[in-house]
Amino acid sequence: MKGPAFKTELATAYPDCRLVVTKETSTVEGMIKIVYDLLKDKLNIAKITFTSGVNAASAEFVTKNDIDRCPLCGVALNEEGVCPKCGYRKKK
Repeated sequence: MKGPAFKTELATAYPDCRLVVTKETSTVEGMIKIVYDLLKDKLNIAKITFTSGVNAASAEFVTKNDIDRCPLCGVALNEEGVCPKCGYRKKK
């Protein structure tokens, strides 16, 4: 399976060669920068977390929409103000 070809400031994909060339180092911090740069226009990203072995990094971003999120895990609350992941209830 091959993905689409893309070219951004931080990465270029060559799907025929199954190769992605990056200008950023392949650390968890670098992967956050690359993924956010690729998806920021397509998705409303609030938080990205990457882990690799014992290394971990997380970054929060300003979102375009005003979505109520769980303060414990960051998942969007449903219509009743309840987190579907951990059960947190928003106070009225």
